[in-house]
Amino acid sequence: GVRTLVFSFAGEFASRLSLLRSCLPAALFAVAASGPAHAQEDKQEADALSVRGVSGEILDTAVEHCRRGERAQAMSMFQAIRDQLDPPPAIRRAMEDLEATGCAAQEIAKGGVFRLQAGGGWDSNVSQGISARSLVLGSGDATLELELDSSYRPRASWFSQASFDYTLALPDAGWFLQAGVGTRKNASVSTFDLTTLSASGAREFKLGRHSLRAQAELGEIWLGGQHYQRTQGGTLQWLAPGTDGAWLTSLSATRVRYLTQDTQDAMQYEAGLLREQRLSAATTVYGGFALQRDNASSTRPGGDRSGYQVQAGALLLAAGWRFKPQLSYTRFDSKDAFAPGLLDMRRRNRLTQVVLQAERPLSPQTSLVLEWRQRSARDTIVLYSYNARAITATLAHRF
Repeated sequence: GVRTLVFSFAGEFASRLSLLRSCLPAALFAVAASGPAHAQEDKQEADALSVRGVSGEILDTAVEHCRRGERAQAMSMFQAIRDQLDPPPAIRRAMEDLEATGCAAQEIAKGGVFRLQAGGGWDSNVSQGISARSLVLGSGDATLELELDSSYRPRASWFSQASFDYTLALPDAGWFLQAGVGTRKNASVSTFDLTTLSASGAREFKLGRHSLRAQAELGEIWLGGQHYQRTQGGTLQWLAPGTDGAWLTSLSATRVRYLTQDTQDAMQYEAGLLREQRLSAATTVYGGFALQRDNASSTRPGGDRSGYQVQAGALLLAAGWRFKPQLSYTRFDSKDAFAPGLLDMRRRNRLTQVVLQAERPLSPQTSLVLEWRQRSARDTIVLYSYNARAITATLAHRF
């Protein structure tokens, strides 16, 4: 569905200035090279930054959103800082330079950004096992109840995970490139270990205060050491920032191939709309809606699917932490009966996810992320109904 990510950076004025240095070309902060008059002017502006009404929390939030490529949040917050907080010229120039990059990767002087994430946690249902003990086949008087063996049960496990990605910004050409690799190892259920590879390229087009981004993505997944899934997709995003938030419209198409189960191959389409509303410097809320279509490429049980996703969330800043509660609900219905003569019903799937995330910066480059996630799937075919809870702790570092 429409996705929004929010991350944390907080600190005193010196930390904020250090963060801006790492985001912008060094020339912006080369006071010593600009001569005595300019040095005095910059000193006055720096003093103004520490005294005037630019909120440290909201400034740090906007810069960090831009560094991570979260354009909707960054652009709307930069506009709000201009309109509501009357920032001094130094901050205005810094924001203009960040906006000019398109907010995809901000280490422009170095050519790119490396990010490493490592952590672990516990998952109550790594296998997405079901709670049902039997499966009823047929209908009417011709029914047969089959008892399901233990392999269908939920499997809990501790796990460790790590990911590494590289983002390259070419702002003069309007291109942004990214590649990454990730792995998750389960302590007691190795058949569900995951390895992922991904790559993407995006082109940004400025249309006044609005922007259009076109992106192509590739993905590969290995499950239990076996090549499992391949995805190829493209997305168009239209961003309209405002003084109190932003609108983000997106259209996407993705081809999904299952290397071990080609009957599950599909083309997936999505059209989504996201609204972000800032209530104060410390509170932002958002909501999104997306229509989804999933066309079977082969003889998938149930055939084509259609549905929608609704999501809502918030970003709350408090005591140096950033809290992000998020709720999403996804619904789809299959066009045809799942297995005529055996399971004469269409799939009606309802997935609810609740995520509570908290991030605490440990340094300008490193942060600690804690997350609790609850997943609950309900389906007319009991083989697809499950519940799962997971808790994760992750250290993220940029260099």
